[in-house]
Amino acid sequence: FLLHTNQCDGFVTPNLKNNNRIISRSKSSLNIGVNIPDLPSEDARRLFFLWFFGGSGGGGIAIGAFPKMYERFTDLQSLKNAEPSLKGETVGLPYFLLGYPEDLYVKDVEKILNNKMSVERMVATGPKDSFWAEKGYLRIEAFEKANKNCNPLALRAVFDALTTSTSIAEPDKAQALLDSFKEKEDGLEEFKKKLIESKFRGWSSIVFLLFLLGLATDVSIQALARGWFPDWPGNANFPLSIVDPGIWTIPQYWT
Repeated sequence: FLLHTNQCDGFVTPNLKNNNRIISRSKSSLNIGVNIPDLPSEDARRLFFLWFFGGSGGGGIAIGAFPKMYERFTDLQSLKNAEPSLKGETVGLPYFLLGYPEDLYVKDVEKILNNKMSVERMVATGPKDSFWAEKGYLRIEAFEKANKNCNPLALRAVFDALTTSTSIAEPDKAQALLDSFKEKEDGLEEFKKKLIESKFRGWSSIVFLLFLLGLATDVSIQALARGWFPDWPGNANFPLSIVDPGIWTIPQYWT
Protein backbone atom coordinates (compact mmCIF):
# COMPACT_ATOMS: atom_id res chain seq x y z
CA PHE A 1 0.00 0.00 0.00
CA LEU A 2 2.76 2.46 0.92
CA LEU A 3 4.75 1.56 -2.17
CA HIS A 4 1.74 2.29 -4.33
CA THR A 5 0.67 5.52 -2.62
CA ASN A 6 4.21 6.76 -3.14
CA GLN A 7 2.86 7.91 -6.51
CA CYS A 8 0.96 10.69 -4.69
CA ASP A 9 2.47 14.17 -4.41
CA GLY A 10 1.94 14.61 -0.69
CA PHE A 11 -1.47 16.11 0.03
CA VAL A 12 -1.75 17.67 -3.44
CA THR A 13 -4.25 16.07 -5.81
CA PRO A 14 -3.37 17.31 -9.29
CA ASN A 15 -5.69 16.29 -12.09
CA LEU A 16 -4.34 14.19 -14.94
CA LYS A 17 -5.87 13.86 -18.37
CA ASN A 18 -6.18 10.29 -19.54
CA ASN A 19 -8.19 9.45 -22.67
CA ASN A 20 -10.19 12.68 -22.33
CA ARG A 21 -11.12 11.78 -18.75
CA ILE A 22 -10.13 13.69 -15.63
CA ILE A 23 -8.77 11.26 -13.05
CA SER A 24 -7.88 12.31 -9.51
CA ARG A 25 -4.53 10.77 -8.62
CA SER A 26 -5.38 10.79 -4.94
CA LYS A 27 -8.58 8.84 -5.63
CA SER A 28 -6.88 6.19 -7.76
CA SER A 29 -4.11 5.71 -5.21
CA LEU A 30 -5.70 6.08 -1.81
CA ASN A 31 -8.73 3.88 -2.49
CA ILE A 32 -6.64 0.86 -3.47
CA GLY A 33 -8.21 -2.32 -2.14
CA VAL A 34 -11.50 -0.59 -1.31
CA ASN A 35 -13.29 -0.72 -4.67
CA ILE A 36 -11.10 -2.48 -7.20
CA PRO A 37 -13.69 -2.53 -10.05
CA ASP A 38 -13.54 1.30 -10.15
CA LEU A 39 -9.76 1.46 -10.48
CA PRO A 40 -8.08 2.53 -13.72
CA SER A 41 -6.31 -0.41 -15.39
CA GLU A 42 -2.87 1.03 -14.69
CA ASP A 43 -3.55 1.28 -10.96
CA ALA A 44 -5.09 -2.20 -10.89
CA ARG A 45 -1.96 -3.64 -12.48
CA ARG A 46 0.26 -2.01 -9.87
CA LEU A 47 -2.05 -3.32 -7.16
CA PHE A 48 -1.81 -6.83 -8.61
CA PHE A 49 1.99 -6.85 -8.56
CA LEU A 50 2.05 -5.47 -5.01
CA TRP A 51 -0.37 -8.04 -3.57
CA PHE A 52 0.68 -10.99 -5.70
CA PHE A 53 4.40 -10.80 -4.97
CA GLY A 54 3.78 -9.70 -1.38
CA GLY A 55 1.43 -12.62 -0.81
CA SER A 56 3.76 -15.05 -2.57
CA GLY A 57 6.22 -14.80 0.32
CA GLY A 58 3.61 -15.80 2.87
CA GLY A 59 2.24 -18.43 0.51
CA GLY A 60 5.67 -19.97 0.07
CA ILE A 61 6.12 -20.16 3.84
CA ALA A 62 2.69 -21.77 4.23
CA ILE A 63 3.32 -24.31 1.48
CA GLY A 64 6.53 -25.33 3.22
CA ALA A 65 4.96 -25.36 6.69
CA PHE A 66 1.72 -27.25 6.10
CA PRO A 67 3.33 -30.57 5.11
CA LYS A 68 5.43 -30.43 8.28
CA MET A 69 2.36 -29.61 10.34
CA TYR A 70 0.55 -32.60 8.86
CA GLU A 71 3.55 -34.83 9.60
CA ARG A 72 3.59 -33.66 13.22
CA PHE A 73 -0.16 -34.27 13.47
CA THR A 74 0.17 -37.84 12.20
CA ASP A 75 3.11 -38.44 14.54
CA LEU A 76 0.96 -37.23 17.44
CA GLN A 77 -1.89 -39.52 16.44
CA SER A 78 0.51 -42.46 16.44
CA LEU A 79 1.03 -41.96 20.20
CA LYS A 80 -2.39 -43.35 21.04
CA ASN A 81 -2.07 -46.14 23.65
CA ALA A 82 1.67 -45.44 23.79
CA GLU A 83 3.70 -47.07 26.56
CA PRO A 84 4.89 -46.77 29.22
CA SER A 85 1.78 -45.53 30.98
CA LEU A 86 0.57 -45.60 34.57
CA LYS A 87 -3.09 -45.55 33.42
CA GLY A 88 -5.77 -44.70 36.00
CA GLU A 89 -7.80 -41.50 36.13
CA THR A 90 -7.77 -39.21 33.10
CA VAL A 91 -7.10 -35.47 33.10
CA GLY A 92 -10.37 -34.56 31.39
CA LEU A 93 -9.07 -32.70 28.36
CA PRO A 94 -11.12 -31.94 25.23
CA TYR A 95 -8.38 -33.93 23.54
CA PHE A 96 -10.07 -34.18 20.13
CA LEU A 97 -10.26 -30.38 19.82
CA LEU A 98 -6.63 -30.08 20.88
CA GLY A 99 -5.43 -32.54 18.26
CA TYR A 100 -4.53 -35.37 20.64
CA PRO A 101 -5.55 -38.98 19.92
CA GLU A 102 -6.81 -39.62 23.46
CA ASP A 103 -7.06 -38.10 26.94
CA LEU A 104 -4.02 -38.00 29.22
CA TYR A 105 -3.69 -39.99 32.43
CA VAL A 106 -3.24 -37.97 35.61
CA LYS A 107 -0.41 -40.15 36.90
CA ASP A 108 1.49 -39.86 33.60
CA VAL A 109 1.31 -36.07 33.74
CA GLU A 110 2.17 -35.87 37.43
CA LYS A 111 5.23 -38.06 36.92
CA ILE A 112 6.60 -35.46 34.50
CA LEU A 113 5.60 -32.45 36.58
CA ASN A 114 7.26 -33.95 39.68
CA ASN A 115 10.63 -34.11 37.94
CA LYS A 116 12.94 -32.02 40.12
CA MET A 117 15.46 -31.30 37.35
CA SER A 118 15.56 -27.62 36.45
CA VAL A 119 15.04 -26.39 32.91
CA GLU A 120 18.57 -25.00 32.97
CA ARG A 121 19.88 -28.48 33.74
CA MET A 122 17.69 -30.01 31.03
CA VAL A 123 19.17 -27.63 28.48
CA ALA A 124 22.72 -28.26 29.70
CA THR A 125 22.42 -32.04 29.47
CA GLY A 126 20.34 -32.09 26.31
CA PRO A 127 21.61 -32.45 22.73
CA LYS A 128 23.34 -29.43 21.21
CA ASP A 129 22.43 -30.16 17.63
CA SER A 130 20.72 -26.91 16.69
CA PHE A 131 21.14 -23.14 16.84
CA TRP A 132 18.41 -22.77 19.49
CA ALA A 133 19.91 -25.46 21.70
CA GLU A 134 23.26 -23.68 21.57
CA LYS A 135 21.52 -20.44 22.60
CA GLY A 136 20.07 -22.05 25.72
CA TYR A 137 16.51 -22.71 24.62
CA LEU A 138 14.67 -25.80 25.79
CA ARG A 139 14.01 -28.19 22.93
CA ILE A 140 11.62 -31.12 22.94
CA GLU A 141 14.56 -33.53 22.57
CA ALA A 142 16.16 -32.24 25.77
CA PHE A 143 12.81 -32.39 27.58
CA GLU A 144 12.31 -36.00 26.51
CA LYS A 145 15.85 -36.93 27.60
CA ALA A 146 15.23 -35.39 31.02
CA ASN A 147 12.01 -37.40 31.41
CA LYS A 148 13.00 -40.90 30.42
CA ASN A 149 10.51 -43.73 30.89
CA CYS A 150 7.57 -41.31 30.80
CA ASN A 151 4.51 -41.58 28.61
CA PRO A 152 5.29 -40.05 25.17
CA LEU A 153 1.88 -38.44 24.72
CA ALA A 154 1.96 -36.87 28.19
CA LEU A 155 5.49 -35.61 27.47
CA ARG A 156 4.31 -33.96 24.27
CA ALA A 157 1.32 -32.38 26.01
CA VAL A 158 3.34 -30.97 28.92
CA PHE A 159 5.83 -29.48 26.49
CA ASP A 160 2.98 -28.01 24.43
CA ALA A 161 1.75 -26.25 27.57
CA LEU A 162 5.13 -24.52 27.87
CA THR A 163 5.15 -22.91 24.44
CA THR A 164 3.17 -22.17 21.28
CA SER A 165 6.10 -23.45 19.26
CA THR A 166 6.31 -27.10 18.26
CA SER A 167 9.80 -27.89 19.50
CA ILE A 168 11.32 -24.86 21.28
CA ALA A 169 10.50 -23.17 24.59
CA GLU A 170 11.97 -20.12 26.31
CA PRO A 171 13.84 -21.49 29.36
CA ASP A 172 12.71 -18.84 31.87
CA LYS A 173 9.08 -19.05 30.79
CA ALA A 174 9.18 -22.85 30.79
CA GLN A 175 10.63 -22.95 34.29
CA ALA A 176 8.04 -20.52 35.62
CA LEU A 177 5.21 -22.56 34.15
CA LEU A 178 6.56 -25.86 35.46
CA ASP A 179 6.90 -24.31 38.91
CA SER A 180 3.31 -23.07 38.78
CA PHE A 181 2.10 -26.57 37.86
CA LYS A 182 3.93 -28.00 40.89
CA GLU A 183 3.40 -25.34 43.55
CA LYS A 184 -0.28 -24.53 43.16
CA GLU A 185 -2.85 -26.71 44.88
CA ASP A 186 -4.71 -26.90 41.60
CA GLY A 187 -1.54 -27.42 39.58
CA LEU A 188 -3.18 -29.95 37.30
CA GLU A 189 -5.97 -27.49 36.51
CA GLU A 190 -3.36 -24.82 35.81
CA PHE A 191 -1.65 -27.23 33.42
CA LYS A 192 -4.93 -27.89 31.61
CA LYS A 193 -5.61 -24.16 31.33
CA LYS A 194 -2.18 -23.35 29.90
CA LEU A 195 -2.32 -26.28 27.49
CA ILE A 196 -5.69 -25.19 26.10
CA GLU A 197 -4.48 -21.57 25.83
CA SER A 198 -1.34 -22.64 24.01
CA LYS A 199 -3.26 -24.79 21.55
CA PHE A 200 -5.83 -22.04 20.99
CA ARG A 201 -3.09 -19.52 20.14
CA GLY A 202 -1.52 -22.01 17.77
CA TRP A 203 -4.77 -22.76 15.94
CA SER A 204 -5.64 -19.05 15.85
CA SER A 205 -2.37 -18.18 14.16
CA ILE A 206 -3.04 -20.82 11.49
CA VAL A 207 -6.56 -19.50 10.86
CA PHE A 208 -5.24 -15.92 10.67
CA LEU A 209 -2.54 -16.97 8.18
CA LEU A 210 -5.15 -18.68 6.01
CA PHE A 211 -7.31 -15.55 6.18
CA LEU A 212 -4.41 -13.35 5.02
CA LEU A 213 -3.55 -15.73 2.20
CA GLY A 214 -7.19 -15.79 1.12
CA LEU A 215 -7.34 -12.00 1.21
CA ALA A 216 -4.14 -11.68 -0.86
CA THR A 217 -5.48 -14.20 -3.37
CA ASP A 218 -8.83 -12.43 -3.67
CA VAL A 219 -7.29 -8.98 -4.15
CA SER A 220 -4.73 -10.32 -6.63
CA ILE A 221 -7.39 -12.02 -8.76
CA GLN A 222 -9.63 -8.95 -8.79
CA ALA A 223 -6.72 -6.66 -9.65
CA LEU A 224 -5.53 -9.06 -12.36
CA ALA A 225 -8.95 -9.06 -13.98
CA ARG A 226 -9.38 -5.30 -13.72
CA GLY A 227 -5.89 -4.61 -15.02
CA TRP A 228 -5.74 -6.90 -18.05
CA PHE A 229 -9.24 -8.13 -18.98
CA PRO A 230 -11.80 -5.79 -17.36
CA ASP A 231 -14.51 -6.57 -19.94
CA TRP A 232 -14.44 -10.36 -19.47
CA PRO A 233 -18.02 -11.45 -18.57
CA GLY A 234 -16.69 -13.91 -16.01
CA ASN A 235 -15.54 -11.13 -13.68
CA ALA A 236 -19.07 -10.79 -12.35
CA ASN A 237 -19.46 -14.37 -11.10
CA PHE A 238 -15.96 -15.60 -10.30
CA PRO A 239 -15.06 -18.40 -9.40
CA LEU A 240 -18.03 -20.06 -11.19
CA SER A 241 -16.88 -18.31 -14.32
CA ILE A 242 -13.82 -20.57 -14.43
CA VAL A 243 -16.19 -23.05 -16.12
CA ASP A 244 -18.82 -20.72 -17.60
CA PRO A 245 -17.87 -18.78 -19.72
CA GLY A 246 -14.51 -20.46 -18.97
CA ILE A 247 -11.04 -19.08 -18.42
CA TRP A 248 -10.13 -20.09 -21.99
CA THR A 249 -12.25 -17.18 -23.21
CA ILE A 250 -10.09 -14.59 -21.42
CA PRO A 251 -7.68 -14.01 -24.37
CA GLN A 252 -10.60 -12.57 -26.33
CA TYR A 253 -10.86 -9.74 -23.80
CA TRP A 254 -7.16 -9.18 -23.05
CA THR A 255 -6.15 -5.52 -23.19
